Amino acid sequence: MSERPVILLAAHGERGGAANNARLAGIVDAVSALVPEADVGSVLVNVEGVTERALAACGERTVLCLPLLFSDGYFYEQRLKPVFTAANHRLAPPLALWRSFAPFLADNLALRTISHAVDPRVVLVAHGSKQTGRSAACARQVAGLMQARYGRLEVGFLEEAPFAAEVVAQAEAPWSAIGLFLGDGMHGGEDFDVLVSTAKHRPVAAFTAGELPGLAGLIAAEARDRLRS
Repeated sequence: MSERPVILLAAHGERGGAANNARLAGIVDAVSALVPEADVGSVLVNVEGVTERALAACGERTVLCLPLLFSDGYFYEQRLKPVFTAANHRLAPPLALWRSFAPFLADNLALRTISHAVDPRVVLVAHGSKQTGRSAACARQVAGLMQARYGRLEVGFLEEAPFAAEVVAQAEAPWSAIGLFLGDGMHGGEDFDVLVSTAKHRPVAAFTAGELPGLAGLIAAEARDRLRS
């Protein structure tokens, strides 16, 4: 029996233009290369039962799950938490709540706006929920942690007020947009791209968390820290 630990990257799963989850597959490959002492795979939390089957396939091996999610709401509480109960199974908090995540976003924004004399107004775009809850709370927590470096920071949501479209419409130059999305499908690609491309003023920077080239390194560092603890 292999004693190599398993790192499971849990993501929501794509709809829309990138329904093949290619970005997630690329992140798995990159993290695997950075953490060669572990086997790295992924599970989609929007597919019922897939996490249970993955854990069963791992047998008695140590399994660390790193949820590439932006809140500890429904999918974290209902699809992940109940199945990570064995002594050899570890469930980390969602990506948005890692200590390293907000500074990671802030650093990447700084790299893209370094040529501007004044820090831009920042719009953080998140999914939200028709029933206000953890999605909004976690997005606001990320925003609060970035506030010290970017004082003019607002949060807009796709599915609840304040709606991202309205926040972006009121954004005066210079401004930037950051999307709390992993993939490049319906939300991280289509919805985010429409918000940015139809804005009154062109943003000086616009990106989603999932497209940042340093993301795999951030995930690998989190994995190593948790496997050592």
